[in-house]
Amino acid sequence: MTENLRLTTDEDREAFYQLYQYAFNRQDTPERRAFFMDRYQHGWIYGLHDQTKLVSGLYSLPFQINFHGVNYGMNGIGDVMSAPEYSGRGGAGKLLTAALNEMATNHIELSYLAPFSYAYYRKFGYEQTFNHTIQTIAAKDLPRIKPSDFSGTITRYGNDGLALVNDFYAAQPANQRGGLIRPDWWLNYLQLKHDWSVAIYRNATGNIEGYLIYERQATNFAIQEWSTSTPVAFERLANFVTKHGTTFETFSYDGPSDGHGLDLLADPYPLTVKTVPYMMTRIVLLHDFIKKYPFTGTDLAPIRLAVTDDTLAQNQGIWDLQLVAGNVTLNRLTTDLTKPSALQLSIQQLTKALFGTRSLTSTWQHGQLTGDLSAAQRLDAVLVHEKPALIDYF
Repeated sequence: MTENLRLTTDEDREAFYQLYQYAFNRQDTPERRAFFMDRYQHGWIYGLHDQTKLVSGLYSLPFQINFHGVNYGMNGIGDVMSAPEYSGRGGAGKLLTAALNEMATNHIELSYLAPFSYAYYRKFGYEQTFNHTIQTIAAKDLPRIKPSDFSGTITRYGNDGLALVNDFYAAQPANQRGGLIRPDWWLNYLQLKHDWSVAIYRNATGNIEGYLIYERQATNFAIQEWSTSTPVAFERLANFVTKHGTTFETFSYDGPSDGHGLDLLADPYPLTVKTVPYMMTRIVLLHDFIKKYPFTGTDLAPIRLAVTDDTLAQNQGIWDLQLVAGNVTLNRLTTDLTKPSALQLSIQQLTKALFGTRSLTSTWQHGQLTGDLSAAQRLDAVLVHEKPALIDYF
């Protein structure tokens, strides 16, 4: 069944592109066609036909992510679409279910997506895990930055600078909380899609200690990424930003977390901070994900979890989880959810806890899971508590 929904021909590719343009009201330009087709060739592409007409489609992009030092397979879902005359008939849901089942068959542990509707994707087991914080300040309110060390250099690049900072990006702890391990093809796709500039700070010995990725919009200096590993790099790149103060009216930074810089400013009032929901996560294979999970403790007395998953049957059931000297044991005891268990929760609530988005204790207090509070607290004690961070979008 899955194979029948996969699109593989040149005719399929063009039909998918045409449906994408109509469904998302995009115009066909050489630039759009270039980045779209570049991404398409790397995806698992799904489509539903009525006779010979493509009426629904989506792609599933295979990636690897770094989650606290553990690499997981993750497929990013995008371009979920149906022709308007076929909308509401369940076509997109059929394709998404097929994509999830193929991920499971191929031992892909996770899936991310950017939702058009949180309620819709929760029906398929996804849950909101990632946030972004957008900080904006007027040029006249920019703080004055006076670097104390000018021994290093800042060099400006176009999109070609993305490849130069990829190793530095991957080494930063903030990008190891669920962030993408960026393959070369993805960097090439970003270069085709965006008109970004890259500023790289190198120390006196030529080693990269920080970078900015930014876009020079009509009146706004829009920072897409800002990463530094030393105070000097931060000072120099911050000074670089403020040097554009007479060229742009506003400055913005779209950061991949709930964090902000209010406490770092002498006068925080001029800085506008807005936290927005970003992407959702889906655990595709619960057993495989937990067996590799970077637990923060070494021992956990057995806990029975009754997990509900209406889309992927291999996740549903009562699981017995324990840690002994760092060794993880996870067994599904039964698929009968009426049997005794310490905690009863959905795959979504478990996803939030495992990703550090919301603790089981907090979820219990909000009435979104049931069971023994002490069991929730014991499991919380060995889970990751740093909130996840994700820059990329697909």
